[in-house]
Amino acid sequence: MKKTIKISPVKNTVIIYDNIIYKNRIGDFLRDNTTLKMSLVLPFDNTPVFQKKPLLIWLEGGAWRNSSPCARNGELAWFAYRDIAVANVEYSVDSNNAWPACLEDVKEAIRFLRHNADTYGIDKDRIIIAGESAGAHLASLTGLTIGDPDYPGKDFPEESDAVNGVISFYGTGDTDVEVNDYIRYYDLLIRGNISENEELKKRINPMSYADKKTVPFLFFHGGSDTLVPIAATEHLYEKLLANGNEADFYVVEGAGHADLMFSQEPIREMMLDFIKKHI
Repeated sequence: MKKTIKISPVKNTVIIYDNIIYKNRIGDFLRDNTTLKMSLVLPFDNTPVFQKKPLLIWLEGGAWRNSSPCARNGELAWFAYRDIAVANVEYSVDSNNAWPACLEDVKEAIRFLRHNADTYGIDKDRIIIAGESAGAHLASLTGLTIGDPDYPGKDFPEESDAVNGVISFYGTGDTDVEVNDYIRYYDLLIRGNISENEELKKRINPMSYADKKTVPFLFFHGGSDTLVPIAATEHLYEKLLANGNEADFYVVEGAGHADLMFSQEPIREMMLDFIKKHI
């Protein structure tokens, strides 16, 4: 059987670049070197030159102990098929690189992406950052500390660390909220006893920076999350609103921490609507 068929409309395909080293971090005592990587999941039109696309930066969770630059590439390709470039960014998690290393890494990743925007077809003026759990904590801090001289990042200083919006999935928006069995993770984050260091406890708390005008936020949290209480998101959401900032908060009924419900189509559509609105 032979037939002529017509295909319309034509949509883009996707190309993935992995193992992109954006930074080399030297450990304590100059004894070791850690390479930090990212994956890029890019819309691809089968042309020799990338067309500039808005960018979604994704930060994986892992209780500040694990960070993958590729774990959700398959899922994140959904956005690339809808003309959004995606950077899946790894950040410091080992004990040699305690706070604020992970936040510095995220800001340097933003600067790296801006610096190489032409190479990868990224519109450096249209960037949304998103993350889950520990990654959401860092995404929130990134949006709240744009231009903060305390977190300058050491590479590409001529490039801005600015983003246009933040998407937070079940993150610790208020680290004063008691989180089930998480205190040891905060201890690892700062390499010390968080309960004995009020200054550092304040420094890692997104609430400390939410009293000024900032970028829009979109929050998701499970209604049945027993690991990170919903109050950890509610407090930050309410403070942002009280200070005149734009924020939306969606409670996913029956969802636990890192629930598969958060990977479903309706959630992605809401993320895409937020991205399009703010870029």
